[in-house]
Amino acid sequence: MFSINQQAVKIVKEKILPFVEQLNCRVVHLKNGATVVDMGVEAPGGFQAGKLLVEATIGGMGHVDFGQFHLGELHFSSIDVYIDRPVEATLSSQFSGWKMPGKDIPGYINPIGSGPARAIARNDIFSQSWHYQDIHHETVFAAQTQEVPDESIAELVAEACKIRPENVYILATKTASLTGSIQVCSRTVEASVWRLYRKGFDIAKIISGMGTCPIAPPIKDELLAMDRVNTALLYGVTVRYVVDCSDEEILSVVNEAPFSASRRFGERFIDIFEEGHRDFYVVDKDIHTVARYEFMNYNTGNMFSGGILREDMIKESFYRK
Repeated sequence: MFSINQQAVKIVKEKILPFVEQLNCRVVHLKNGATVVDMGVEAPGGFQAGKLLVEATIGGMGHVDFGQFHLGELHFSSIDVYIDRPVEATLSSQFSGWKMPGKDIPGYINPIGSGPARAIARNDIFSQSWHYQDIHHETVFAAQTQEVPDESIAELVAEACKIRPENVYILATKTASLTGSIQVCSRTVEASVWRLYRKGFDIAKIISGMGTCPIAPPIKDELLAMDRVNTALLYGVTVRYVVDCSDEEILSVVNEAPFSASRRFGERFIDIFEEGHRDFYVVDKDIHTVARYEFMNYNTGNMFSGGILREDMIKESFYRK
């Protein structure tokens, strides 16, 4: 069986570490031997840093590219992700399912963990929902955080993966950076695979998936950055799946999976997030989806689509200060 950690470590060692200066990143060698790459916490990061971070978090299981997003009067760059093993790449790896230690401070946004380390640890319901188990002596962990991870975080990852700390590579960025905006907006296939699973669709019948999302304009305010990137997912994403199933199976989810079917549709993400005390593990789970779904059925040749893109909601979020 393939190892997504082996592939992710290769990306870190061959595409990131030798070029940290060109990528506007920096390396922090922790006392316990773990390696942290600051890709957008204190370091500026950028487009290429964001692209490589996404490639690593999906375990090298797909192709990541930049495109263009056009909707009415809106024109933005997009992050486009193409994945041929989407379940392993997302539920087992990219999904933001690793709850990291936070702080009991009013207004503080707790950090979120993701990446191939989850496929080894399998310590959350998302990775446990699929049978894939990775075994590798090195691992890559991604941290969405406002602080550069320290030895305690590396120890937690090493212990969960049953490996030595010196074999842990942590890629870190805050949401309020260009790198952070790109990596969150890339979570198109990720969020939609989980939604399909929760709606009862047999995700084993997914052959390939792709998603396109406008890259939310970066802003230094972490809360506004969180609002922008998640608004992009809820109101600006289109995902396309190639599946091999009956048309009836698609029809059962095509209009139920999109955010337009949610009771929270039409609401601002920032309001939902504040309601959940700025904690992704507390917020209403009905927001874990994307705007629009398209299906191409390999079995019948038929195509289906459902969901709505909302120019007004994107504009309200992206241009709010």
